[in-house]
Amino acid sequence: MNLDQLLEQLKSPILVRPTRRMTQGELESYLDKAADILRGNADHSEFRGYVFALLFYKRINDCFEEEVRTQADTLIKAGIPQDQALTLARDPTNHHFIVPEAAHWNQVARTAKGQLGQALNDAMLAIERANSHRQNNFDGILTGKIDFNRQDELPRDKLVNLINQIGSQTFDRAHVSDDLFGNAYEYLIRNFASRAGKSSGEFYTPAEVGFLMSEMLEPKPGMSICDWSSGSGGLLLQCIRYVKKHGGDVRQLFLHGQESNLVTYNISRINMILHGVPMWEHKQGDSLRDPRHLTATNRLKTFDRVIMNPPFSLEDWGHDTVASGDKFGRLSFGMPPVSNGDWAWLQQIAKSLKDQDPATNEAGRGMVVMSQGVLFRGQPEQTEEEDGQNQKADAEYLIRRGFVESDLIECIVVLPSKLFYGNGVPACLLLLNRHKPAERQGKTLMIWNSRHFQKANPQNLLRPSDLMRILVPWRAFGDLDAAKQLLDSHAAQLTREVESHRDQRLADIEDAYGPVLAPLAALADEQTRLDALDIKVKAVNDAIAPAHPWFHPLAPLKAEVDRIQARIDAAGRGEKAAMKARLVQPKQALDEARKQLVAAIRERGKQVTRAVKELKKLQEERDTREQEIRLAAEREIAHLAEAKADLRRILNDPDEARRYFAVVDRAEIEENEFNLNLPRYVDTFEPEKVVALEEAVRNLKDAESLATAARAELKRILAHVGVAQG
Repeated sequence: MNLDQLLEQLKSPILVRPTRRMTQGELESYLDKAADILRGNADHSEFRGYVFALLFYKRINDCFEEEVRTQADTLIKAGIPQDQALTLARDPTNHHFIVPEAAHWNQVARTAKGQLGQALNDAMLAIERANSHRQNNFDGILTGKIDFNRQDELPRDKLVNLINQIGSQTFDRAHVSDDLFGNAYEYLIRNFASRAGKSSGEFYTPAEVGFLMSEMLEPKPGMSICDWSSGSGGLLLQCIRYVKKHGGDVRQLFLHGQESNLVTYNISRINMILHGVPMWEHKQGDSLRDPRHLTATNRLKTFDRVIMNPPFSLEDWGHDTVASGDKFGRLSFGMPPVSNGDWAWLQQIAKSLKDQDPATNEAGRGMVVMSQGVLFRGQPEQTEEEDGQNQKADAEYLIRRGFVESDLIECIVVLPSKLFYGNGVPACLLLLNRHKPAERQGKTLMIWNSRHFQKANPQNLLRPSDLMRILVPWRAFGDLDAAKQLLDSHAAQLTREVESHRDQRLADIEDAYGPVLAPLAALADEQTRLDALDIKVKAVNDAIAPAHPWFHPLAPLKAEVDRIQARIDAAGRGEKAAMKARLVQPKQALDEARKQLVAAIRERGKQVTRAVKELKKLQEERDTREQEIRLAAEREIAHLAEAKADLRRILNDPDEARRYFAVVDRAEIEENEFNLNLPRYVDTFEPEKVVALEEAVRNLKDAESLATAARAELKRILAHVGVAQG
């Protein structure tokens, strides 16, 4: 390598922070800032539609542009002219999503403030039309109930800030993977639910509750699954994850959803698209007033699984629509109260579950989140002889009795309070089965799980260890010996879940930081070698040699100086003076080259030092994040181990087990007048601490001594300040 080449190499810039993929945490923090822009508006729930639409728009725009660049580069390398290559690369048939040229984000985002709303409306409509060829087309997905000109809903200043925030990040696949973006979209849904209260919270089910529901329902490939109040689609996504986790083909799931809120309906469509769900039948409308999943004969469709978290105790549920009779035959157990739709939802689920399949002996099963009021609201008929008054049975009592007598309720799980956003009503899970296994017929498993959870703000959380306390008795159906056999496998399974989540997050961190930190080792080694290098004039001159890693370009120049100097030394006295003049120019060339090289090495040393410092900061940042992830996983695994030991203790003592779960037969429920409130069947009361008599007497004497001493001290203080004693 000659001097010019080495100087060029030394002067080449070091890219300390090249483009890297975002981590899950960074993306979530970024989206938090987008949501913060809307903080303080009167109806936070209405604004979520604008944020989700803009985020989806930016994502498909950036992915489309990325695909165009990649395809164009390939065509150009193949010898196709650039203009023609770009035209071919924009062919709609080559892309997942299409963004028309006039709707490109950068062009629309630069629109003047006064025209920005209309420009966004036009772009959204153009994108919907351009993607109408998709199986799940974009009809209304970006324009339904969204008008960017509505400044009363979204003030223009907030819109500009939102555009600037979303536009500040590139969302192509090079920066954000599909899984990461889908997860972040769900995170933003949760973010809005936690901040907006009931208006937005009703459409989001916490992920851990959805996980539990899918684990208990056990969906399988080939099954049809429906959510009649699908919200953002989270429960159906949990069913997909369950099937995928167990090695099933999710393309063989037949998914159905219906959602009344148009904005939420479109959010769920976007959510499914971003998670790569190829096909699902989604309807918009009020499921109780106008169920849309119907057969050719206008009957309610039936499904293998129904999973739901409908609005609790809905007041305006559609009583007026069915007051004269329900054409779908859903209310066979009775007419729910005018102002509470809980049992309307439950009867719709029961009606839409498949009957027993003779081939598999299985029937449809449904799982629903409900207010605990469905377990006990409503009174049986009372007579003068029984209660001193005449009283007809309440509607909810009659419906609940009908469900019990029809043997539809297989399991009830009482959940901790404050799990659901915007709703502090104590909740429970009901698992319905159209045809229970023979050994479970006439029985209902009741699980009390309000003791174990993680307190958090604004909502409490169910940890994997808390879920295990439900899943083990459920899978054993309350049998203590069977539960003991299941304990190890369930603890191991949930530990694997925690480890898998940990490994995914660590891989996410490595995916983001690894390529950036790759040069650190080489740069640190270079820094060590540069720091050890002596660049004083004499030291450099002494070190110049053809094999020297830094000074080898100076070797030919030094050799020329040495050659002339040798001739001078060998010359006679008369020739020396004349020959010395010939040494001036080679010496100057060597000195100049040495100065250039030393200056470049010195500057390179500064660059390398800065780069190493920056990269080590990034390395520390990565290590800190990885350590946080590992510690969180260790805590979860420790909780699982503690819960496993506690469950083993509980399962070894039938009386202790009764404090957590019980299998109740129909006769016992009848004795309790069909009241399903769990404290009637499960010993939910905390045991009082037993104190030995001797200890109690000793405690009482100690308390009396303390009281006497306190009274004496009080008298002394009062006397000291001159207060009259009574």
